[in-house]
Amino acid sequence: MSPRPYHSGQREAASLETRSKILVAAQHLLASAEGPGAFTIDAVAKAAGVARMTVYYQFASKAGVMEAVFDALAAQGLVSNLVQAFKRPEPVEALAGFISTFAEFSAADRVLIRRIRSLALTDPEIETSLRAREERRRDGAREILSRFARKLGRPAPEEFADSVDLLFTLTSFETFDALISPTRTAAQAADLIKRQILAGLSLANEG
Repeated sequence: MSPRPYHSGQREAASLETRSKILVAAQHLLASAEGPGAFTIDAVAKAAGVARMTVYYQFASKAGVMEAVFDALAAQGLVSNLVQAFKRPEPVEALAGFISTFAEFSAADRVLIRRIRSLALTDPEIETSLRAREERRRDGAREILSRFARKLGRPAPEEFADSVDLLFTLTSFETFDALISPTRTAAQAADLIKRQILAGLSLANEG
């Protein structure tokens, strides 16, 4: 039997371990007291104990590292919770799940998400990547409101685009970051936004 599959498996495992080390180092750097200004490929490589070219080999660029960090955050519940939200048959239930998912995601690691978003302000590549992710949330908002329109006739066609923009804005990290406080939990913030959306759709009694 050829030893190649065994050695190939070893290389793959080593590569995954290296990738994990780099991601952990990147997250720690982003959350550190030095802030986003300290986040460079050289700093990530040093913190992970690897060569800078290893970071480039694994992620191609600084934006690639950011993509992977965001994917790791999303894997902690965002994706699976969204899937469950969209499986709910009733529009109001789907809306509640959609809003709650982003509230919980925003509350999970606020410092890290703030740092990523601040980097996007000065790095066009990271900004482009983040904007693409945001547009997927807009697509989700559009799907949720399409269910309301089909079943309940609201929002009206002439109000649909504005309603999508409103739901998109109210489920942003910035909104939840402002609303969640020592006196208001993520769940309470989500319920507040849900009630505002339903009121805007003249469906306040549905929630």
